Amino acid sequence: MTTQQETEQSSKGTVEQLMPPIIGIVPTQIPEEHLLRVNDHYINSIVRAGGVPMILPLTEDGRVYERLFPMMDGFVLTGGHDVDPERYGVSPEDPVYGKANELTPLRDEVEYRILDFAYANDVPVLGICRGMQMMNVYFDGTLYVDLPDQFEGRDRLTGDPIQHWQKEDFDETSHYVRIVKGSVLYDILKTDECAANSFHHQGVKTCGPDVKPVAYATDGLIEGIQVIDRTFMIGVQFHPEFFSKERHIGRLFASLVLEASVARATGRLKH
Repeated sequence: MTTQQETEQSSKGTVEQLMPPIIGIVPTQIPEEHLLRVNDHYINSIVRAGGVPMILPLTEDGRVYERLFPMMDGFVLTGGHDVDPERYGVSPEDPVYGKANELTPLRDEVEYRILDFAYANDVPVLGICRGMQMMNVYFDGTLYVDLPDQFEGRDRLTGDPIQHWQKEDFDETSHYVRIVKGSVLYDILKTDECAANSFHHQGVKTCGPDVKPVAYATDGLIEGIQVIDRTFMIGVQFHPEFFSKERHIGRLFASLVLEASVARATGRLKH
């Protein structure tokens, strides 16, 4: 009799051999304009990897997600506005609280719903930038509300601060990231160091109990995390969606789509 692990390993061929998985994408919310927005780089990256993207709605009506979530084979938590600092223990009376950019409480709540569902059912999740930060906060980790104000790390070679909000275009890299060997991220990227882009003023401060850091910038800031007891629940601080065509960090989408296909094909996603 074959084990579940053996079945999953034998199923990991190409995505083309499996049912194209549906990947739910969390949009950015623009409350004052009553708009939801998704950068098409996320959509194109999923399509190129063989997946079927679906932009999720943001609503307080839980029935919507009870119907939608069982259809999802994976999720992408995208970049966007800051996570509410109150969710990781920072009081509005704290002066640093005011360093947070526009907050979107409804989006925060929907992403908590997604992580509830994904963790309970071992659904593959890729968190990007804000998405990684939200993943860490969900598992009781903390963030720097504002890196320029709270983080004093410097490049280990030059001694200079790293610009975590780069001046170059999104499809240019600005600093190097060290990948921890033996991690899921290392298995995907096949390297212990890679160049990455950087567009964030917040970052992971302490990891939650169920989260471990798997990548670091050269100034020591955490740039990648994984949830220790799930098959594929990882987050990266950089934006791989801008490199899905030609650079190795674009492999993250291929891995997400393949893991989502395997999860459904092997019956692990029985919801």
